[in-house]
Amino acid sequence: MVQVDVFWAYGIGATMAAATGKKLENEKEPLATSYYAKALVVLSCIWAPTGMFLLLRHPSWETMQVADTILSIPHWLIIAFGITNVTQGILGFWVTSELIKRKKYYLSHLNWIFGYFGMFFILLYGWDGFGYDRFLYDRDMFGGQAWKPGAGYQGIGSIASMFTSTVAITLYIDGIFLVPAILYYFSKWTTESVAIATNGKKEVSKPALMANYLVGVFLVGFLSSAISAITVYIIGRLLGAGDPFLRVAGNDGSTTMHIVSYFIGLPLSFVIMYYTLYKEGKLFHSLLKKMYHFES
Repeated sequence: MVQVDVFWAYGIGATMAAATGKKLENEKEPLATSYYAKALVVLSCIWAPTGMFLLLRHPSWETMQVADTILSIPHWLIIAFGITNVTQGILGFWVTSELIKRKKYYLSHLNWIFGYFGMFFILLYGWDGFGYDRFLYDRDMFGGQAWKPGAGYQGIGSIASMFTSTVAITLYIDGIFLVPAILYYFSKWTTESVAIATNGKKEVSKPALMANYLVGVFLVGFLSSAISAITVYIIGRLLGAGDPFLRVAGNDGSTTMHIVSYFIGLPLSFVIMYYTLYKEGKLFHSLLKKMYHFES
């Protein structure tokens, strides 16, 4: 999705840099290394085209039900979408490489988690509380009818339909190209980094690293975004933002308080998660530490 891919691209670039670990630590120009070159190939030759494929095939879904057809999307936005799918990945790679140079290994992995957090938060909650509802709605299943609040949730029909819709099939096709490349480089570079850090005394399993990465994405990233989404929703209700369905209909709640709920709910959720999940020794810290196997 256009709104989501900004964060997803950042997460992919950051992931590939984090995997290099010790291998980038002493590089003065990380963007002049072979690792960056390979990351750029993944971003520009695999990631960006798969995003464009989704936009062309499902313009309404890819824009979170904002656009009706590909022709209703401004030309400049389509071009910007293609460009940022690469540049945001470059930014993620650079930020992570700077953290690695400062031996901030844990933060380097939190950086790519941040990318997935942003992606999942928009999918779950979005800017109006209907992120999940927009995500679940596939126009092809309903004769091309435009999305309305509640249409996604009410129109699923069955769990199976979510995995057999035309959007889902398109995502599977994209995943065939994208997922193997990310898992390959993440496991390969991390294995080499651990060997350097331990002078070859420690070996790690590539399949285990791949599994750890997926745990990072779908447990750490997704669960963090879910906690933040719930927190923002609760804060919004306490402030008088009202029920999302009634608010968009103009029958209940305050749009101003809905906006304010993000500025209060997000920081509050971060504080809660830090002390319960991310602080050293807590669950998420332990899970992420498995991905680099050494400390500064």
